[in-house]
Amino acid sequence: MASMLREVKPKNPRTARLLKAKEPQLVEGPKRTLLLHGSKCPTPVHTILKTFHSLTKPNSVLFHKKNENIRPFESTESLEFLANKNEAGVVVFGSSSKKRPNCITLMRVFDSKTLDMCEMMLLPGESGEDAVPAMNNLVMQIGVGLRPMLIFAGSPWDDETSMAHVMLKSMFTDMFKGEESDKIDVEGLQYALMVAAEEPAQGLAPVIHLRWYKLRTKRSGHKLPRVELDEIGPKLDFKIGRLQEAPRDVMKEAMKQGKRPNEEVKLKKNIGMDAIGDKVGRVHLAKQDLGGLQTRKMKGLKRRAGVESDEDEDMMDVDEVSEDEGRKRTRTE
Repeated sequence: MASMLREVKPKNPRTARLLKAKEPQLVEGPKRTLLLHGSKCPTPVHTILKTFHSLTKPNSVLFHKKNENIRPFESTESLEFLANKNEAGVVVFGSSSKKRPNCITLMRVFDSKTLDMCEMMLLPGESGEDAVPAMNNLVMQIGVGLRPMLIFAGSPWDDETSMAHVMLKSMFTDMFKGEESDKIDVEGLQYALMVAAEEPAQGLAPVIHLRWYKLRTKRSGHKLPRVELDEIGPKLDFKIGRLQEAPRDVMKEAMKQGKRPNEEVKLKKNIGMDAIGDKVGRVHLAKQDLGGLQTRKMKGLKRRAGVESDEDEDMMDVDEVSEDEGRKRTRTE
């Protein structure tokens, strides 16, 4: 796909720096999320977009202006343009229509083109109403840069044949994982997002449950504190709708990773390092015929004329010894 894009030559150093910043990096930063409203965006959908935005700051941008005539599964040109302009790799589009009420569309972008899409439709609450309760103040006061811990509950997440669950798990991970780091501050682990999946039923669309929790630590009398979870925010239940899978070759290209700095070099098979640090290799050879092996020429190793094998040579040596002993006896007598 890269060959199809138009090559832009920088006209000045500023443009060159901008183009270099957009090039693929060995160590990429966190994906930026773009949240958009459709022509109709009721309160439940707006609440969901604000919740996603509060948990992905500062790596997300929320547009409050309504966007007319955007239908992701019919045409993605407008979403691709906005995603490229805002340097976003994940797009969350909220809309509502008579056929698909309270719909959330998740889309990932690779190389300025749509990679894959998944549609989630909000289900009515326990009371049978479509409205989602107002968000708790704790959700709105989430500190910038605090990443939620992701909990995927349910056996469907481990089923590789279920494309819907594989796609959703990858999308939620890209959206909420934030910046990768080797060290984690325990005080920053304050929120948890549980994504629960029901067991698949024949003829029914998979149902996904989203719950947010705040971690609270208490004294336990031991070295480690006792951790409790307080449910916060709205309870969201979704039904998975339409899917658009990524082409296999494009997904393979998107999953490529270069050698990262300070990454240990993977040694080849049968090649290792000894205690001193020298490279040691092991060579496996097939069974060899040692009959024609050239050895050092010595008189003691020469075969005598008329001797075909080592056994005959041994028998001849025994006969010679016995004859010599008989001659010695006759002489002494």
